[in-house]
Amino acid sequence: MFDVRNILTPGLFATVKKTVEVDDTVGNKSVHLNQLLSTSSCVQSIIEACMKTVDHLLPEGYISIGKSIEVVHEATAMLGVSLEFKATLTEIEGNRLLFQISANDALGIILTATHERVVVNHMALMDRAIERAEKLKKIRELL
Repeated sequence: MFDVRNILTPGLFATVKKTVEVDDTVGNKSVHLNQLLSTSSCVQSIIEACMKTVDHLLPEGYISIGKSIEVVHEATAMLGVSLEFKATLTEIEGNRLLFQISANDALGIILTATHERVVVNHMALMDRAIERAEKLKKIRELL
């Protein structure tokens, strides 16, 4: 494995702009919240911004994958509101990447988050996933 710090440096950032649409509210699971941006939609934008920050810089065959995420809603965003999600790479430890994220509308911050991603070889990841799926299939066959 290569040294991620030779390619990436803390301070790298990317932004994702979006306008809250109906599909961005469906994760709320409540009729009382059906006009508001859902957490699940926020998570998708956070992941997109983080990947946009680093994945294009990684060597062929390597990708970043999500490990953990913490989202804090500071304010609400309704249908039609324009937002900007900004992801900043703050820390690199081995192949682990830590990001700080903020999302803003025209009035200020609506969300903050931290997200950890791990740089992995895509083929090795797929091999491990297939191996696990085959083990699970064998267990099901025994039942």
